[in-house]
Amino acid sequence: MSVASQKVVEVGVVLQGGGALGAYECGGITALFELMDAAQAAGKTVTLKSVVGVSVGAINAACVVGATDRADGRKRLDALWDDLVLSAPGFWPREAQRDLSLFGLPGFYTPRTDYLGLASWTSYYDTAPLRTTLERHVNFEALNASETFFLVTAVDVRAGRLKRFSNHAIGHDGPTKIKSEHIMASGSLPPQFPWTKIGDRYYWDGGLIDNTPLSDAIDAFSHGDGVCRILVVMDLYPLSARLPRRMADVDDRVHELSFGNRLRQDSETAERVNEFVATIGELAALVPPDAMPPGLAERVAVARTFKTIQVIDVDMQNPVIKGRPRLQDPSDDEFGLRDFSKDTVTRRRADGYSLVHDRLAPIFEAA
Repeated sequence: MSVASQKVVEVGVVLQGGGALGAYECGGITALFELMDAAQAAGKTVTLKSVVGVSVGAINAACVVGATDRADGRKRLDALWDDLVLSAPGFWPREAQRDLSLFGLPGFYTPRTDYLGLASWTSYYDTAPLRTTLERHVNFEALNASETFFLVTAVDVRAGRLKRFSNHAIGHDGPTKIKSEHIMASGSLPPQFPWTKIGDRYYWDGGLIDNTPLSDAIDAFSHGDGVCRILVVMDLYPLSARLPRRMADVDDRVHELSFGNRLRQDSETAERVNEFVATIGELAALVPPDAMPPGLAERVAVARTFKTIQVIDVDMQNPVIKGRPRLQDPSDDEFGLRDFSKDTVTRRRADGYSLVHDRLAPIFEAA
């Protein structure tokens, strides 16, 4: 179902966690919003229905939903990633520029210095600077008032359960007034970062359980016909990779599979639902209306209310180009999550833009 043949276009976005890899999402969101603006200028009704984020994806999501409009969201996200850059002398080796973040990232985290209490540490860094950064780049009043469904997740350390924080009601749970601590909780990845306390509960990074919560984004779409629904997933972890040749490669590959593979399972489930709904519709069309029992007609009508959704997975690290995965950039190796160097962040933002634009432009433009 092409966008151009529809009058209404609904867009959902899922942003994964991945530390410095979140720069890909910054560029990708810019491209997506430009395509949405172009579709709207062409006469379509284009709505951002949901933005769901985990960890650094939660930070990016808060910037774009915590804004007055898409243009303001792009400005806030760009400003955030302009800040999350570590500049080092150009003659430093790439590895040294990358590892500078081990000594802290201004506006995000600083190394702990309370060495006398080392035996009782439960993290290596202090993330207090992130609160100030969020308050500067996120309009929380706009976020909580937004019609766009916003959701971030975190793990209850004691209960071991995934907790969802949303500006809209979810099932029997009412909306949460989103504050900086909810975003910080989603990005509290142990053992690097400390848990975040909200009320009397303690939370770690939501990616520990599910780094790509598709179901909540899917549920935010409307029911009914005549709507083109596009769910864009910005996938920071590669599906395909070369066979590991050393232990560092093994650790990297295990991390990629742990944080990225759930997406493929959920995407396949969504596609199967789409197939079932389409099959029911085609079979029902073969039955004359007066020959269909009332009970069955009601069941067919209910089935048709299920949402047909295009799940678009944009693989940021090794997209398939001309039938073959592109080789991973050297800066996206097992240490890439901490590479906030200027050159790497700039490249990732540019690559994220081009990958999302090239992947989605045909969908928005096809007649």
